[in-house]
Amino acid sequence: MRILHIENLAGVANQLAQAQRRLGHDAVVVETYANTINEPHDVDLYYTHESLFADMANARRVVRFARDFDIVHVHGGIHRKRVDVLAIGMLLRKPMVVHYHGSETRDGYGLHYQFLAGHKYLSRPDLLKWIADGEYVPNPVGEHPCSFDETARPRVLHMTVNRRTKGTDLIQRALEELKGEGFDFDYSILEKVDHAAAMMELERSHILIDQVIDPGATGIPSIIGLATFEAMAMGKVSISTFDREYRDHYPGCPVITVEPDLASLKAKIKECAGDLPRMKEIGLAGREYVRKEHSADRIVRRMMPAYESLLRR
Repeated sequence: MRILHIENLAGVANQLAQAQRRLGHDAVVVETYANTINEPHDVDLYYTHESLFADMANARRVVRFARDFDIVHVHGGIHRKRVDVLAIGMLLRKPMVVHYHGSETRDGYGLHYQFLAGHKYLSRPDLLKWIADGEYVPNPVGEHPCSFDETARPRVLHMTVNRRTKGTDLIQRALEELKGEGFDFDYSILEKVDHAAAMMELERSHILIDQVIDPGATGIPSIIGLATFEAMAMGKVSISTFDREYRDHYPGCPVITVEPDLASLKAKIKECAGDLPRMKEIGLAGREYVRKEHSADRIVRRMMPAYESLLRR
C-alpha cells in the first residue's frame, strides 16, 4: 500500500510512516508548512504565501504528488483554505484519513471539509468533545536511548512551544525561586528549539516538567503530551497537572501529578529532585509503559484495518 502523510505535527506522521514501512508499506511524509521543531520528514512542499499565484502553484504540486498514492492521511485537520486537500479528495477521489491533534480542533480552524474524511483519528481524548465520531489513538513514540544517572546532580527540564498552554511562566517562577532558596539542582527551559536538540537536552536531564496549568482558568485541558512519553521512553520522569477526567484513557501511566499552583509545584520538584533513586524506578516503569501503550508498530497495526476498509470502498 502507498500511503501519503500530509503534515507532521509533533512528529506523529513520521513515527507512523516508519512503522508502516516496517510492515512493508510505502509511506511518505510531506510537510507544506515549516515548523520550528523541525521534525524528521521526507518531502518539503512548503507554501511561501508570497502571492496567491505562488500558493496556487504549490497547491498543484501537492495534488500532483498525491496522485500516485493509494490513501492520504492528513494531520492537523483541514483548514478552509486547503484547496489542495479538497482537490485530492474530490478530483483525485483518494480515500482520506484525517487526524486531529489539538488546537486546530478546539479552536475550530481545522474542522472544515469533514465530509472528505473516510475515517477520523484523534490524538487526544478531549477532542471527542468536538468530534464525537472520531477514534482516539495514542500518539506513537519511537525508541530512545535509556539513561538515568542517580549519582549526578539533579537536572530539571521544561520544553515549550507555547508558554500559555504549557504554563511556562509558573514553571519558570518555581524553578527560579527554588534556585534562589538554595535548593541544589540545575534546570533548563527550552523554547521553540529543534527536536533533535531538545532530545539531547532531555537525555541529560532527570525530570521533565511538561505542563502545569489550571484548566478552569485557561480553558485548556491538561493532558500528558508527547514530550512526556518521549521522556518516559528515555527512562526519565515527567511532572504534569494531568486532568483526572482523562486519566482513564492512560491506565497505569506513571506520570507524576501536581496541582497548578506555585507552592505545590515547588514541593513536587523538591520531592522528585531530592530522591533520584526512587525517580529512577519510576522512570523505568514509564519506559515499559511507553513500550506497551505507545509503540508505533502496535498503533499502526490498529490503524491499518481502517485504511483497508476505505480502499475496499
